[in-house]
Amino acid sequence: MKGSGIATIAVRLRQADPVFLFTHEFADGDALGSMVALVLYLRSLGKEVYAFVPGKVQTVYRFLGTDDLINTLTLLEAETRIRQSKVTCLSADAADVDRLGEWKQLFLAGAERLVLDHHDTNAGFGDMFFVDETASSCCEVLYELFTVMDASRIDRLVASALYTGLVSDTGSFQYANTKAQSLIHGARLIALGACPDEISRSIYEAKPYGALRLMGSCVASSRLLYNGQVVIARVTRAMLQQFDSIDEDTEGITDELRRVNSTRAVVLLKEAADGTIKVSLRGKYGFDVKRIATTFGGGGHLLAAGCTIESNVDEAEERVLAELDRYLGLSRI
Repeated sequence: MKGSGIATIAVRLRQADPVFLFTHEFADGDALGSMVALVLYLRSLGKEVYAFVPGKVQTVYRFLGTDDLINTLTLLEAETRIRQSKVTCLSADAADVDRLGEWKQLFLAGAERLVLDHHDTNAGFGDMFFVDETASSCCEVLYELFTVMDASRIDRLVASALYTGLVSDTGSFQYANTKAQSLIHGARLIALGACPDEISRSIYEAKPYGALRLMGSCVASSRLLYNGQVVIARVTRAMLQQFDSIDEDTEGITDELRRVNSTRAVVLLKEAADGTIKVSLRGKYGFDVKRIATTFGGGGHLLAAGCTIESNVDEAEERVLAELDRYLGLSRI
């Protein structure tokens, strides 16, 4: 654990009002679960709270009420509000300030800046921070925070948002980051009203048909390298157009590729609308994919990391493979 301690963050949040909330770009279930849980919990304390998520919010998580709870202020409205009041800004699940995307400057404009996270690459930014790298997800950190502040305010909706983040970041309690405490927290959240089957169905069984066709094409064109230890695949803008898909439809592809029994690592290169290449990395059996991601200015966890490379997809692939050459010391065959 790093930083000021969760009790100190709890004290600051009890005193804060209004509060602006922030998370990382390409927000996943943990990031969005964190935002929704924080909005609902802090509003139950009578605080004025607004949440800001970079880019488009994934539709698969709309069941959490994201349409009504996230990005409800324009940038201009938020900037006006932050000039008029002493606003506390809180970042959750973002490993560094640059990951706040278009909302970065708004976060920095806060009268007080707090950070909560579970990424061990987070060196701490803002005025006060708490990072618990032993937690499976930021939602686990928030569960502890809410328990310290006032556990009685964790109602069914807050519990559902926290459980969503917990399930998302542990891969339904399958990944190596699943600890005994993760299962205990999950059980407690279910007892508080989170419905496991409804949440899992909303996350994993609500894909459009085009997303499944995209996944099939991506898997079919993937390649096994380094004697089967690494599987690499790509999603181009042309593929998205072919299957009438959008960026969020790439979610789940790395999980599917991880199923190959011989692999220790998965590399997925995704061509973004701005021309950059988003690289998603997943590891197995202790393969340190974070080591690859940090080489390109990214970050994450030992077995799940990512980065952005400003180049075309062919060049980005070659640069990632060059790092794998150094890491593995094997032929690419």
